[in-house]
Amino acid sequence: MAHSSAYSAIEIDDDELNNATELQFQNFSSADTRTTAPTGNITAETSTAQPRPAGFGSSGIFNPSNTNPEQNAHKPIWSIAYYSRFFDVDTSQVLERCFASVIPKDNFLEVMGGNPDLYGPFWIATTVIFVLFVTSSIVDSINAYINKTTYTYDIFHMTFAFGTIYTYAFLVPLLVWAATKYFGCQPDLLEMLALYGYALTIWIPVSILSVIPIELARWILLGIGAGLSGVFLIRNMYPVLSRAEAQIAKIILILVIIFHGVLALLLKYRFFAFNNVGAPTAPDAPPAAPTPTPST
Repeated sequence: MAHSSAYSAIEIDDDELNNATELQFQNFSSADTRTTAPTGNITAETSTAQPRPAGFGSSGIFNPSNTNPEQNAHKPIWSIAYYSRFFDVDTSQVLERCFASVIPKDNFLEVMGGNPDLYGPFWIATTVIFVLFVTSSIVDSINAYINKTTYTYDIFHMTFAFGTIYTYAFLVPLLVWAATKYFGCQPDLLEMLALYGYALTIWIPVSILSVIPIELARWILLGIGAGLSGVFLIRNMYPVLSRAEAQIAKIILILVIIFHGVLALLLKYRFFAFNNVGAPTAPDAPPAAPTPTPST
């Protein structure tokens, strides 16, 4: 019995020894190192950084809806952080969109890449207000010099420009959006605001050049500004208006043209007008007293 139990103990020890021997040939540390997947923009084949897609119409351009979507979803609508994503664009993007609005040869919605912003429209409208105030003051001073009168500073130019430009940049697109929304065109409010805001870009150089005291030149500049911005608006709004009935689309398009024409005429007669009325005439002298006739 003693030998049998001892033999049994030896067999158990041999099995444990064999298992231990088999485990020694397994190396998990090196396998973990080899199978770790690369992260970021570095691939296993090249081990070099891959460039991110960039440019308009690609996923590399800024997209407010894709930037930190989880954080944006939890921001209340009344907080500043909720609206900050609509202003997070760089200077190159704003300048490229301004250039595309001045020379309307491309589809502006494609230029924006589905990522409209409010930064450009706000500062473009504000710049137009400032330029209109400065140029209208210069026009008034030239008028005073030509007419040989005293120049008086008029702050009403600023308030009038403020009301006119901000109404056209933000209230008019809101009305157009509401009308197209009502008739089933399914427009995007942010795209509509960006469209009208960037359409004001052309009025910055037009306002500066309209200081020239030549009536024909000012009318030509006004026609260029109104024509380019009008073509820009109609070209990019037509895909939205085409979703409505033909008659409704024509009515909305006519209203857009009317609003645009009213803006151009207001700028012409309120800010670019030279009133050459000539030098003021001297007041009439009082009539001479009648000469008494000598009595006979």
